[in-house]
Amino acid sequence: MENVSIVNHEDYAGETEKIVNFTCVVKSSKNSCCLNDGNPCCTALSTEFMHELRTTMSSLPAYEKDLILLGKLSSGINMKETTASSKRKRQTQRKHQRTCYCVEGTRICRETFKFLHCISQDKLTALLKHYKEHGLTPRHKKSGGRQKTNARFFTFQDISRVVAFIVNFSEVHALVLPGRVPGFKRFDIKLLPSMYTKASIWRLYQSAMNAEGYRAVKVHSFRNLWRSLVPYIVMTKPMTDLCWTCQKNNSRIYRSMNIPEAEKSAELLKQQDHLVKVTLERTLYQDMVKKASNTFKDSAIKLGKNAPMSRDIKMHYSFDYAQQVHYPNDPYQPGPMYFLVPRKCGIFGVACEAVPQQVNFVIDEAVLISKGANAVISYLDYFFDHYGFGEKDLELHCDNCSGQNKNNFMLWYLAWRIINGLHRSISLNFLVAGHTKFAPDWCFGLVKQKYRRTMVSSLDNFVDVVNSSTIVGTNIAQKVGTSSGDVIVPYYDWNKFLSLYFRTVPGIKKFQHFRFDAAHPGEVFRKEYADSIEENFQLLRDVNNLPQASKPGTIPPPGLSYERKLYLFDKIREFCSIETRDITCPAPGPAPAIVNDPAVVNDFVARKPAKRPGTQLDQGNLVPKRGRGGRGRGRRGRGGAPT
Repeated sequence: MENVSIVNHEDYAGETEKIVNFTCVVKSSKNSCCLNDGNPCCTALSTEFMHELRTTMSSLPAYEKDLILLGKLSSGINMKETTASSKRKRQTQRKHQRTCYCVEGTRICRETFKFLHCISQDKLTALLKHYKEHGLTPRHKKSGGRQKTNARFFTFQDISRVVAFIVNFSEVHALVLPGRVPGFKRFDIKLLPSMYTKASIWRLYQSAMNAEGYRAVKVHSFRNLWRSLVPYIVMTKPMTDLCWTCQKNNSRIYRSMNIPEAEKSAELLKQQDHLVKVTLERTLYQDMVKKASNTFKDSAIKLGKNAPMSRDIKMHYSFDYAQQVHYPNDPYQPGPMYFLVPRKCGIFGVACEAVPQQVNFVIDEAVLISKGANAVISYLDYFFDHYGFGEKDLELHCDNCSGQNKNNFMLWYLAWRIINGLHRSISLNFLVAGHTKFAPDWCFGLVKQKYRRTMVSSLDNFVDVVNSSTIVGTNIAQKVGTSSGDVIVPYYDWNKFLSLYFRTVPGIKKFQHFRFDAAHPGEVFRKEYADSIEENFQLLRDVNNLPQASKPGTIPPPGLSYERKLYLFDKIREFCSIETRDITCPAPGPAPAIVNDPAVVNDFVARKPAKRPGTQLDQGNLVPKRGRGGRGRGRRGRGGAPT
């Protein structure tokens, strides 16, 4: 590709006109010079060359321009003590220097030299004077610039001592881990423990330099030198959700600094084997995503409702829970809001990397039942019915959470889909614990970025945040229910229904891959890692008693308790916008009737309900609780008058 420059045509035309009209006139004779075989020297130069040289010299900083001019003057100046005239037998004492001006081997006069280099006579005189006094050295402004005696300059020895100290410190304290370290792109990273900071290491460096009698650089310069000269030595950042196996192995490696090399090598090999398995599982995930993406490479198909088994394709989906959010949410966060618990909203995402799009199930706490297997399977079932591509072959990826994903109920549900002809084959794959960053986390991050910058006062506001988190519509919001408790995505009792037909898989936690296919209905093929040998297991209790195609009964959400409604109305309502207060924090209505029947009270005690803020059992009655955390006056008289 050719270099393209943007030039102002008016400036170019004006500069060209100036060059064409230029004539090198010798001021002493008022005539043009005759260095070009009796013609002016400027006629030996092309207009394009003169224009390029003037443009280049004009664009240079003064410091660089002086160096170039001094170099050109040094090649043509004659400062010998005696003259060198060929017409005189005796040479006289030289009173002035004689300068011969040249440009690219062509001799030119002084006027042309000044014109080509865009300088005045005063500038040329100053450069000649400087060269005669100081030789070929940079010029320094008296008003500023670098000074030879500037104490802030670092010598080569000063910089070398800084680098040597950092490198030696890392040799003692840093970890050199096999493979790429999460969060860093380089492979030659040396990790210093997070207990150290650059400032604390600088203090150690300062003490060492003072003890040896050397000059110590300041902390700001220490950081700059570290960043520019040894960027591969970094501080370990405090992290969350890390692989426990990696942490244990790295801890052993760190403690193995002074043990024999054989033991140290064994620890390194152990971590290396773990990383090889992690890389194998990650590669499998990436290959599945790539193959699914190639299916829709030249298609504009988006997620939508399609009949089961309507497309003879293989599709890949990933699903996961996100950290719950709260609303009302104010980007400026009023001070009192920090100590309160606003209305909660969960997020469950099913991502299709091939499109790419993700359906985010927005779960208000009024319609939440749990985060267990029933909820996860119900969301997936709704996704396949309303957003799936109707694929015949299905590939799934998720994390290793046993309560939500890696459990017998999930395996039973997938086997149920195969038995009832909803898919031809299904594979369920789990990423290695601690190495589970995948597509849903990317989509959740986009939602959280938008959420942190947006005023959210209601569930509908948060749905708008999800839908507008990307311009191209990557995130799609699907409400599980309304703020008033009306259910949109039903919860089915899959656990109770499927347990009648299927049996549990022994040792389920050690396996990472499960496969189902229509040729073996009711069987699951499992293996520990992607390169392990596959083994099968019969899930059905009775191969002649297959589960029915109809879905199980629904589970109604318990809704918000009266105490929670009262809390939202009293504490949170004022932070909502006026038009959403009756939606997010409506009036709780009349209090529930006090229970006085001993049989009901005994049943209440026997069931041991979860402790709720603001209630207690007092002589067989459910009454508001006082004291700290209740609505009574409390120990310091807070919370209003007693009721």
